Amino acid sequence: MQSKLDILLVNSMAPRQRIASDAALENSLATLRTYLEDKDFRAEIIDEQRISATEAGVPQWCLKLLQLIVRLQMKAYRLKVRFFWLILMLIGWPIQALSMHYRNQYLNGKIDDISQTVRDNNIHLLGIKVWYGDAFKWSKLLAAKVKSACPEVIIIAGGPQIKVYGEHVLHDTDFDVAIMGPGEEILEEMIVLDRQVNSKSEFLHRFHAEISQSRLVKSGIFQCGEAAATQQEQRYQHIIPRYRTVDLADKLLFHTLVDGVGCTWNKCNFCSHTRQAFYQPRPVQEIVKEFELMSRQGIGFFRFSSSETPVEHGRNIAQAILEKGLTVNYSMFVRGVKVTPEVYDAYCLLIQSGLRAVFMGGETGHDLINEKVMNKGIHQKELVDTINCIRLAATAVGKSCRIGLSLIYPTPVVDGVTLQDVFEENIRLIQATVPDTVIVNPPAVFPETNWMNNAVAFGFSIAPDFVYNLMQYEYSTYKPVELWGNLGFALQGKTTPELIKETGRLRSAITAMGIPTDISDECLMMTEATGYTTKADLLQFKNESLQDIMSGSNRYMREVIEKINAQGRRMANSKLHII
Repeated sequence: MQSKLDILLVNSMAPRQRIASDAALENSLATLRTYLEDKDFRAEIIDEQRISATEAGVPQWCLKLLQLIVRLQMKAYRLKVRFFWLILMLIGWPIQALSMHYRNQYLNGKIDDISQTVRDNNIHLLGIKVWYGDAFKWSKLLAAKVKSACPEVIIIAGGPQIKVYGEHVLHDTDFDVAIMGPGEEILEEMIVLDRQVNSKSEFLHRFHAEISQSRLVKSGIFQCGEAAATQQEQRYQHIIPRYRTVDLADKLLFHTLVDGVGCTWNKCNFCSHTRQAFYQPRPVQEIVKEFELMSRQGIGFFRFSSSETPVEHGRNIAQAILEKGLTVNYSMFVRGVKVTPEVYDAYCLLIQSGLRAVFMGGETGHDLINEKVMNKGIHQKELVDTINCIRLAATAVGKSCRIGLSLIYPTPVVDGVTLQDVFEENIRLIQATVPDTVIVNPPAVFPETNWMNNAVAFGFSIAPDFVYNLMQYEYSTYKPVELWGNLGFALQGKTTPELIKETGRLRSAITAMGIPTDISDECLMMTEATGYTTKADLLQFKNESLQDIMSGSNRYMREVIEKINAQGRRMANSKLHII
């Protein structure tokens, strides 16, 4: 690390892996560093979210014992042998507690190391990419320790947690500033300002006078008002990150690519993305250039970052990929649409260019609930027709494109509709589409959504400390109902554990249909490329990766990631159009 830095950027850490792609390349911090370096500033990244980091700090004997116990626990839970499962839980609890003790010691040591780095290098600005749950707790502890050791350091929070929770992230924390949206230009302004002042108090005074009156800085399409956001977007260029060798080491070589920001609909009652002012597509030539540069580094797998890639924009990207002769596989988020010959042709082109998985937010198969409760703007027919269109396009092209469907269940209901009605319509939707996986989420109430702003009308009862608790809760849909606490909210009389139990009822019904649940789109794409071609393969992937997550191990995922990385390098080095 250089002896003098303008800013240190840190990716927050959690004691447990959450999903299989946790160890993916850290594109957003690399993007910030690239932008700042191009402006002749000095920035460095500390990112410990790597394949081997899952087991760091825990003795091997403890990991192996946990692997065995977790395997038996999952088998007993699956077979509904409750008594044996409870015994195994009691046996496993002290081993899990010991493992978490070792992990927390390790994570606290990392905080001490970062604090020492800040102090030894006289760093004035510390940026933290903040995630949810235990990673949020870790970020808060890091900020507190750095503030104690180096009171003059300006601590800046950014990342997914701020985009969802906004100003709530600043409550009861030691973050001085939080950035909601692109941070490149704001960090540049902060570095310039830091070079002009002699103290933190002077910095903050001038920051609020010259850059932002609020500690929460909104940028890009998070700014209030489309005109302001458009003006900022016109002068803001998406930066293609330059990965260093250390950035690629011990990582899943899968790159998140910005194809656009926002959503063309942007009206869903439950969605935190409605904080964004409007949809902004990224120029196709920039996207293709990024594909090319990443391929030169041996990266062949990509995930589009926007919450929706419109069909026409996707078609234009696909056309450019094919014209360049690139060999890539990518996944993206899509929306159900009215299917036309043009939509079918677009999906044929997308799949031909390397689209291998899509994630579609269906929310529910019940049309009235989708209209009155979700405000989704689509009906079951559009969902079914779009999924069938993608399937027909894949068959016509002779390539695979896997489909992930997401649902929210249980949901608020309206007069004349019961929860059982919603359940049955969800099953009908799944029977009509037979997706490769279904992601089932319980209802969540996030700040600035219609569900939160009109909670009573939708049947939600929310305690004053609910948002604070939710930000720090280590969310896992696979956590047994018995282990969920009451988060401080209820839906039409059902408490948190009761809601989670109802979520599990739908998930179990889907699993009984032979459809694996809760596999992300990027995993669908990458496992397909490495030989996991059947639903049985996906079920194995889900079960084995879940065992890793529950036991704090990387035994299985390390093997899978090695295969994925090898295949990605072959694709990147291939001169063929498509693999």
